[in-house]
Amino acid sequence: MTGRLVLLAGLLGVPLLLLWTGHRLQRRSDARRAAFWGGLTGHLVALPLATLAALLPPAEWSPDDRTRGALGFWALLVLPALGAAVALLKARRRRPARH
Repeated sequence: MTGRLVLLAGLLGVPLLLLWTGHRLQRRSDARRAAFWGGLTGHLVALPLATLAALLPPAEWSPDDRTRGALGFWALLVLPALGAAVALLKARRRRPARH
């Protein structure tokens, strides 16, 4: 049951959150813009991984099947969050230029 909820959150929740966050992106702070682009990049990286996990037959995976579950279910939720967090930390480390 948890895997299905995570899959739905990754397939539907993350794109809706990115759509909401990207609205009026020009008016947002540099940190919010960086978090948006990091989250979008993480989601774009996760999509082919999840698709690959979904299309390969189960016979080609290991017996414990943890890799397939991680790629197919959790990558769509974790990678965008990780990308947003890394981009946010990088944006906050940068100091604004003094004039």
